[in-house]
Amino acid sequence: MGRGDLTGSESAPAWFREALAAPGDSCRVTVAGASIHYLRWGDPTKPGLLIIPGGGGHAHWFSHVAPLLAEQFQVACIDLSGMGDSDRRSEYRFDTMIEEVMGVCEHAGMTNCEVPPILAGHSMGGQFAVRVANAQGHRLLGIIAIDALRQALLDKDPAVARFARDGRLGRTANRVYDDREAAIARFRLQPAPQHPIEADHVLAHIGRHSVHQVEGGWTWKYDPKISSLVVLGLEFKDQLTSLACRSAAIFGEHSHIVDEHTLRRMDEATGGAVPSLIIPGASHYPMIDRPLSFVATLRAICCQWVSDYRRQRKAT
Repeated sequence: MGRGDLTGSESAPAWFREALAAPGDSCRVTVAGASIHYLRWGDPTKPGLLIIPGGGGHAHWFSHVAPLLAEQFQVACIDLSGMGDSDRRSEYRFDTMIEEVMGVCEHAGMTNCEVPPILAGHSMGGQFAVRVANAQGHRLLGIIAIDALRQALLDKDPAVARFARDGRLGRTANRVYDDREAAIARFRLQPAPQHPIEADHVLAHIGRHSVHQVEGGWTWKYDPKISSLVVLGLEFKDQLTSLACRSAAIFGEHSHIVDEHTLRRMDEATGGAVPSLIIPGASHYPMIDRPLSFVATLRAICCQWVSDYRRQRKAT
């Protein structure tokens, strides 16, 4: 991590280049027999914010925005097992993923801070955040689901059609390419965004960190077997008010899981107790196509929760 990550980003915005150059740590912790990798920025005595990438994603999907939050928080981005630079497993289980998330929180010192940690999960990572909160919510300040919670089976959602056809959402195998450059050149967002994304510098950065060398060439770091954990997750929106911690939902205006009724459905599902926000102009990937708006939204929610927590502690 560091200035070596700036390769090919010379024409990118200054804030992007500065974020990638920001000092941070590449860390590992062993959880249930697997080495789990995560990136970390900021003062470990500050409130913790752990970001969980979506299916097939990895910590570097957020390494251009996470440093922008490090003034107020210790920010970490996890590679769940089977993704990024963490070990693969012979079998993937939800309870093991919960252990991994909390294991990173503990290893980074977030659970020893005066303020409990916050989890922010994107897409499938948002579903994992809800699962963690169901099991360990008493140890968390809150969770934020980022374009993760479906309210209805929308016709424009490619996952709905694929799940109906195949009964599963993930891949069965990763293609092997002759060399690293050929693999990176094939990097694509899946599902494809519903709105054009003009952020080649971000996509190139993520793509460079998405491949590794194997016998016969180069392929994706993502283990396709982890797709056994991918579900549509329509039930998760109904669980937000029963958690032992706070919760919020963020959506992209042009996401494939959003329609004109999204906020109303979320309000009905949670009785208005859970803030639901839409980032204007964003697709399913707000950290890529609207990164500064994404950071501002995430910061506002987290800072409000921390302020409320400290005020309540002071009052008692």
